[in-house]
Amino acid sequence: MNEPLPELQPLPDAERRHLAVVGAGLVGLCTALWLQRMGHRVTIIDPAPPLGDASYRQACSYGNACTFAPHGVVPVATSGVIWRVPGMLLNPLGPLAIVWRYLPHLVPWLRAFLASSTKAEVERIAGTLAALLSHADAAWQPLVMQAGAEGLKRHDGCLYLYKSEAQFRTADAENALRERHGVAMDRLERADIQNMEPHLAPLYHKGVLFRDAYVFSSPKQLAFALAQAVINGGGEIVRGEVSGIEPRDNGICLRIADTEFLADHAVVAAGAHSRKLTASIGDRVLLDTERGYHVLFPQAGHLLSRPVCYPEHGFYMVPMADGLRAAGTVELGGLAAPLNPRRTAMIRDGVKMLLPAAGQGSDEWLGFRPSMPDSLPVIGSSRRLPRVTYAFGHGHLGLTLSALTGYLVSQLVAGQTPAIDLAPLRPDRF
Repeated sequence: MNEPLPELQPLPDAERRHLAVVGAGLVGLCTALWLQRMGHRVTIIDPAPPLGDASYRQACSYGNACTFAPHGVVPVATSGVIWRVPGMLLNPLGPLAIVWRYLPHLVPWLRAFLASSTKAEVERIAGTLAALLSHADAAWQPLVMQAGAEGLKRHDGCLYLYKSEAQFRTADAENALRERHGVAMDRLERADIQNMEPHLAPLYHKGVLFRDAYVFSSPKQLAFALAQAVINGGGEIVRGEVSGIEPRDNGICLRIADTEFLADHAVVAAGAHSRKLTASIGDRVLLDTERGYHVLFPQAGHLLSRPVCYPEHGFYMVPMADGLRAAGTVELGGLAAPLNPRRTAMIRDGVKMLLPAAGQGSDEWLGFRPSMPDSLPVIGSSRRLPRVTYAFGHGHLGLTLSALTGYLVSQLVAGQTPAIDLAPLRPDRF
C-alpha cells in the first residue's frame, strides 16, 4: 500500500500567503510543515502547544496508540453494528460504549453512523480509506526526516490476536476486506505467536500480523520535534484559544480572547474542538467525540516487541519509550464528562490477564478523538468562507493520516488538484 506522491514545488512569490493553522496536534503540525514547503508563512495557534516544558497532555496526539496503521481500512461502523447499539447503551464498559446522558446530543451522529454501516457504504468507505492509507507513509517520510525524528520509528508490524477459532473466523470478513485493498498481512498459528511474543499469556488461538505497521515510540517527542521544525522553517507558534473566525477584506480574522489575529487564509485543525469553530463560521459539520483512554505500565515496555491488540478487548498494548501503553476503547460521550475510572480499571484488568508480567499501571489518561460517523476525515474548504480549510475528524487514524492531510491541504490552498479525490471527505457530506 506504499504509493509515492508527486513532489510539491514551492510556489512563486506572488502566490505565497500568510496561513494561520488552528491546532498544534499532529495534523496541525504536519499541515504547517507542508504549507511551509510550498513557501507560505505559517502561524500555528493553540492553547498549549508542544513547546518548552509543556506537558502536552491535553492533546489527543499525546495519548494515542502511537501506531502507523495501514490496516485501518475497516470503518468503525460495519455491517450489523445496528444490533450492537443496545449493548453499547447497556454496557458502559464495553469496547464501544455510549454515555447515556449524552445520547440526546448524539442522535444525529448516530443516525448517520448507522446509515454508514450498510454493506455498500462499508465498501465505499473502505475504498476511500485505502486510497488515503496507500499514500500516508510517503507523506510522513520527508517530515520525519526534516524533524530529525527517524529514531522514534520502530518497524515490527502490528499483531491482532483471537482467542478461539470462532473469533478468528468472525474476523475473516474484515481481513478479507483489508486484503482486497492491498493490506500486507500474515495469518499466524499459535506457535508463531508464542515465538514472536513469549511474554503474552497463552490465551490466543490464532492471529494476524500487519507487516507494514510501525510505531513512533513517543508521540509527544514526535510532536515536539515537528513543532521545532516549524519554528526552524521560519514559522511562529502562538499560545491562545481561537473562539471564532470571521471574514475580512482579502483575509480572515481569528478571535483570540480580546484580540484579533489576521491572516490571508486559515486552516482549522483543532481536532474534536473544531466543531465550535465551524459553527462560528456557520457551517454544520457532523463532528463528535470518541473518548479514548490509556494506562501506562512503566516497567513493561520490554515485554512486547510490537503493538498487540485483541479486538475483543478494544485496546492496543504498545511498547514505547516510557513503558507499555495500553490505549484504546471508544466511549461516545462528548467533551465535558471527566475520566471514567471504571474504564481505566477495565484496561488495567485486561492487561493483567493478557500480559501478566506487566506490573502496575502508574498513569491514566483521557483524550478526545475527533470522529465523523463514516470514519472518514474532513478535508476541504468551508462553504461559507472559502479562505478557511478544514482538516479534522480523523478518528482512529489521526497519527497515520496527519502528514497526508497536510500535503492535501497545501494542494487545496494553492488551488491545485489534490493527489486524491477529496469529494468523499467534503465538510458538508452529511
